[in-house]
Amino acid sequence: MTIKWEEEVEKKLLEYMSHSSTTGNEAEFAGVVVKDLEENGWTVYKQTIPGTDRFNVYATYRNSDPKHVKVLLNTHLDTVPPYFPPTQDEKNIYGNGSNDAKGQLAAMVTAAIIISNTDEDVARALGLLFVVGEELDHVGMIEANKLEILPEYLLVGEPTELKFGTIQKGALKVKLTITGQAGHSGYPDSGSSAIHKMVEVLNDVQKFQWPCDATYGDTTYNVGKITGGQALNAWAAHCEADIFFRVVTSVKNIKDLLAGLVNGRANITLLSSNDPVILDVPPIEAELDQVSFNTDIAYFDAKDKVKGKYLFGGGSIKNAHSKNEFIPKVELHQCTSTLVKLVHHLYSNHH
Repeated sequence: MTIKWEEEVEKKLLEYMSHSSTTGNEAEFAGVVVKDLEENGWTVYKQTIPGTDRFNVYATYRNSDPKHVKVLLNTHLDTVPPYFPPTQDEKNIYGNGSNDAKGQLAAMVTAAIIISNTDEDVARALGLLFVVGEELDHVGMIEANKLEILPEYLLVGEPTELKFGTIQKGALKVKLTITGQAGHSGYPDSGSSAIHKMVEVLNDVQKFQWPCDATYGDTTYNVGKITGGQALNAWAAHCEADIFFRVVTSVKNIKDLLAGLVNGRANITLLSSNDPVILDVPPIEAELDQVSFNTDIAYFDAKDKVKGKYLFGGGSIKNAHSKNEFIPKVELHQCTSTLVKLVHHLYSNHH
């Protein structure tokens, strides 16, 4: 591969980042991606999200069967607001979506074009699915299930620092609620404080040994919100705390452990949950790591029917969603070449 494609992927990313596509406003940018693919010989199907102007982009090469691709590369078109345009220096490309996930998108489109320019048979075994709404409600992937694509291998592009994920940790969001009894706080027997009780419960949550695993990592949690109380001179009549667990075992396991620990002292309301997704080790030499953020993988209905599912990409989630978001150019190049290598490998595995 000459230097040309490395400049190409940088140019493509800067072009993609020059169009705002914050969640809900993806249509204009999606059109840019469609044009890019079509100009390079890919056949594009635009799947509209009902009642909106938003659409998913699904591309296959020329006359391949869209439902039966060997390898499906997927990432998302939307970015978190606020939009701000790209800048670059020698080493990095900075800006909204640089790694989450326009860097992945530019790498995937570039990899697809490299493949279709060098081996049409491999290109015909490849599908590209770019969806809206990943950052908010996963509406794009939920709608994309209606396309009934059944690949043998699925790769979702997210910023994983070029490591292949071993697990996408699950998510469990709960609300704890305690009702106290208001009364004058100068007189301990005039009431009972919901806040004092909540502090005890949360202290137990923090002291507890939540499950951990050598391969899949630790259960982590964040007590992200607490509200309660009405005045300093009154016992708190009410207190609630919201907790977000990153799950490595199962949602049920963590719910059961939490219920045992709380032991009736607080009411537990489930806000939302999804189980962890165990990912596959790729058939190529690569670093591995656990992934502690949510992606569209959990929302792809056929995820348990595929032979292999991978989560991989350049850049780091740690600076995504921030004004400092960036992707190192060398990671953008490596991401692209790794995708080309992996697709070839999976294709020849099959043949």
